[in-house]
Amino acid sequence: MKRITLFLTAFIISCSAVAQHPVELKNLWTRPQVHVLFQGYVVSITIKDIDKALSLLSETGYNPYGKTCGLDTAGDYIIELLPGTRSEYKNTLQPLIQNGVGAFLLTVGHAYIENERHKRLKEILVDRLTLGEGTNETYINFYDPANNKKLFCGKMAPAMEGRDLGID
Repeated sequence: MKRITLFLTAFIISCSAVAQHPVELKNLWTRPQVHVLFQGYVVSITIKDIDKALSLLSETGYNPYGKTCGLDTAGDYIIELLPGTRSEYKNTLQPLIQNGVGAFLLTVGHAYIENERHKRLKEILVDRLTLGEGTNETYINFYDPANNKKLFCGKMAPAMEGRDLGID
């Protein structure tokens, strides 16, 4: 019995150590138009990247959001998200970012992120929680490597894993 407990403890510790991995944030070549406020952090992404991610999501066969976000690239959009993915949304952009494409864009490093001191992050930590086979969602938390504070959380379709947005 001790061996089984010891093995399970070692397995759980090794899984949690491997689950969190760093992602380098890429330089965005166009000005980001969508700014997500989340616990003191500002996660900024471009409408062009949102539309590319929606196109990739459509290819998987699961896309309740449409092929484009329909936002004007000349405007700026500021939304606030709360921790957890079951919060009340006030507009359609909030679930699109948190449950549709935001987590995917962060896992591939397509975002500009500032902390509460307005300093740019160059790297983030990604922690995936897959619920198991047959589920349509992977829960992902993103952390600031400097203080391990959560800077975004969201869902991603497992079929989006390993997808590429193309040339930056």
